[in-house]
Amino acid sequence: MGRFLKITKPLGGTLAQAVEIPSGASASRPVTPKSGSIRFNTELAQIELFNGTEFVTQAKVGEVDLTIDKFTGDGTTTTFTMAQEPSHARQIMVFIGSVFQDYTTAYTILEDDITFTSAPPTGETINVIHGLGSTDTA
Repeated sequence: MGRFLKITKPLGGTLAQAVEIPSGASASRPVTPKSGSIRFNTELAQIELFNGTEFVTQAKVGEVDLTIDKFTGDGTTTTFTMAQEPSHARQIMVFIGSVFQDYTTAYTILEDDITFTSAPPTGETINVIHGLGSTDTA
């Protein structure tokens, strides 16, 4: 099966052109995509790329203000409620004191709750930095 790019031209002979890429909702993604495949997700209104493991969306150009949740450890509490729900644990940065916490081992995310695998020590500042998942200015 061959692959091709379709160039669309508007009627009237103007020079405006566009490259048409596959599009559709998340449910219509290819069953066995190849690494590097790109498509427009009509549900998310974003271009996404298959990185060999999963489809990931690409950030838009621009800047956003970062949001920082600040908590203080008490030696017993493991779950804290954040001001917003991240789309994925990779979309935030978490520090206890000045030590970066790895999402694969130090905490889990469920909606707007962050749960640490062990209680942060008493008096330690916990900073959760949001806004890393997009540079969308809208």
